[in-house]
Amino acid sequence: MRKELTRTKQALDKETVQKIIETTAYGVLSLNGDNGYLYTVPLSYVYTDGIVYFHGSPRGYKFECFQRTNKTSFSIVGQSQVVPSVRANNFQSILMWGRLHIVTDIAEKLSALRALAEKYSPGIPDNEEEIQHSLNYIFMVKLVPEWITGKEAALEVKQAAEINNENT
Repeated sequence: MRKELTRTKQALDKETVQKIIETTAYGVLSLNGDNGYLYTVPLSYVYTDGIVYFHGSPRGYKFECFQRTNKTSFSIVGQSQVVPSVRANNFQSILMWGRLHIVTDIAEKLSALRALAEKYSPGIPDNEEEIQHSLNYIFMVKLVPEWITGKEAALEVKQAAEINNENT
């Protein structure tokens, strides 16, 4: 697992990393697929108490892949804006490495489902009814991060993006 950034001046501070993880709608999880191929899948997720939670069907390919290894990486793109004048991308991204665990504790599963509902459908009156119903047919997986890093575009790209935004 590679952890250190090559371009350390692009590193995001911990507060910005936390904000991006907490507010971004989806990330891309890497799993071991068939015949040595990686399977990367975009997922809705929730980050709570330092843990990332995902859910899915216990009958699909994603579930099969979860069974192969518990080591993974998960990436999140907080922003991406092409800046043509400098032929670059004004981005913020997060990469985390960690281990996956299937959640079997009902209280933890309920808590994660409630957190997902609050993130993706806050204030919807029948959230709890759907949560209780879904306990019967979904599996819940948690990613326990071992390392989280974040980076953003170089200063020159960010400045060019700001200038472009002012001129539009």
